[in-house]
Amino acid sequence: MSSVNIISEMMANVIVEEPVKGSQKTLYEKAHDKYIHKTPYGTYTICKNINGTMKAFGTYKTFQEACKVRDILIARDWEPLPKTDEDKQKDYYVRIGKSHNRYKVRWVDGYMGTVDTIEEALYYRDIVTEHQGQCGKPEEYDLITDNPYLEHGLEYPVPERLILKPKETDYGTGYIMAKGPQSYHIWYGSQYYCACRTYEQAYYVKQELNKCDWNKDEIPRILEEYPVWYTWLMNFWQYVAPREDGKGWNVTLTPRRNPNHRLEKLFFTKVEDALWERDLLIKYDFDENELVEAADDNLNPYYNMRIPPYPQRKVRRIVDREPRTELLNQLKELILEGRKQEEIAEIVGHTSVTIRNILRNEYNCSWTKLVKVVKAGKDPNQVLEFQQLIYNPNLDYIPPNNNYVQLNGRKKSPYTIKYKEGYYGSYPTRELANKISNDLQKIGWDKSRLAEIQLKHGHKTVHNSKRWVYPNTYTSRRTGKTRTLSYSIRKKDKKKVIHNFGSYKRKDVAERIRDLLILNDWDKRELGNIIEQVKDEFGLEEI
Repeated sequence: MSSVNIISEMMANVIVEEPVKGSQKTLYEKAHDKYIHKTPYGTYTICKNINGTMKAFGTYKTFQEACKVRDILIARDWEPLPKTDEDKQKDYYVRIGKSHNRYKVRWVDGYMGTVDTIEEALYYRDIVTEHQGQCGKPEEYDLITDNPYLEHGLEYPVPERLILKPKETDYGTGYIMAKGPQSYHIWYGSQYYCACRTYEQAYYVKQELNKCDWNKDEIPRILEEYPVWYTWLMNFWQYVAPREDGKGWNVTLTPRRNPNHRLEKLFFTKVEDALWERDLLIKYDFDENELVEAADDNLNPYYNMRIPPYPQRKVRRIVDREPRTELLNQLKELILEGRKQEEIAEIVGHTSVTIRNILRNEYNCSWTKLVKVVKAGKDPNQVLEFQQLIYNPNLDYIPPNNNYVQLNGRKKSPYTIKYKEGYYGSYPTRELANKISNDLQKIGWDKSRLAEIQLKHGHKTVHNSKRWVYPNTYTSRRTGKTRTLSYSIRKKDKKKVIHNFGSYKRKDVAERIRDLLILNDWDKRELGNIIEQVKDEFGLEEI
């Protein structure tokens, strides 16, 4: 084998070598790395000592790109390459970055401060550069007056890395809270707007309120225009329905062009594909041959569209049901005739289970109670009270009474009363929280009378006796018996950090301290006062 073939084979083996992570170079890079230095970030910088000064000629992502530029610089006798528009834009916005919805200016030692606009950031960057970082914060300067970037405009467009893209949150667009199968409440922050019977109605109202900047005066107009949008929504979902298992969508076309005119369903995983297939079937009159030729997923318009919610077509008991007057009269006559339950059910056309469910759900009554009422000679239509099953929400908005009632995100008691730094309990409904809040305002927010006010409105704060109180146990190695030494109070905060509120010998003392901490919104600064209060209550010198 010739020496040329041996060298070429060795070079081939080196080139296919796996790259080394970090600032280490491969064998191939070491053989061609003159003037090229690998950084710890995996990039490559070209550097050369010229007249005793080390100068950098750019940083590049790959070793091959750095080699090409290095060879061109050597041919130009290290004369710098002309800058491209991309390089000029990069230099124009140097030392500027993003920080959430603001711009930050950095220097060698770190960040100098943040400002609101890119023009202010550029002007403050020039000030920092002029003083070599020895200057004050941006709040100490007037960055608006005589700002050349505001006066003459920007020379280069703002790069993509500096474009502020504030994240849209549910708070900024409002949110829908499901209160039941036929009650959906619309909220914006801590303000309640209105209740709707179906989710799609709430979706439409929230969408329109966003357009009018959440103006409550527009709610009557929006509700009046809702039927027009609902008609469009029904046409939008024509022939398309979700599967019962919730794992896809069915396109149901009846009748299809087949000999038996049977109902057939086409299954799709994505709703966009189901809607697109539906449109093509209608367009080509259910001719599958033409449909296959014309189908092109790249033309599907639904992938670039925000799909509206699927309508609740089968909403149970939209209208309040009528009392079962005739059924109760039939049952009364048959019971007086001495007939058995199964026989009565067969005569009236129901099963015995259905009759018992009707009595339980609509009259809060059992079969035994009905028989006793009838045999006592009373009319069940007059004695039994008909139960209205559904809740009819008020479609007019209800403005909040005050700003002290806030949402806390809990399911059972989502409304919290807070005044300054004080916590006054959580409640299941906003109406109850408003009533208690109004009474607290009248007495100057005296927390000692909170239990009295709660009892006045039929509410009592019940704490879980086991929550946040943990026994500290000890198990003897000799006997194997476990005994409790003390009881600790521990609680996690929103960041899941555990806070310890002390250990106490008696469980009832620990539970009392826990209850008082809850009333003080777990303020650890009040723990000393709470311990002294508990000592007085229990008549103890030490706890």
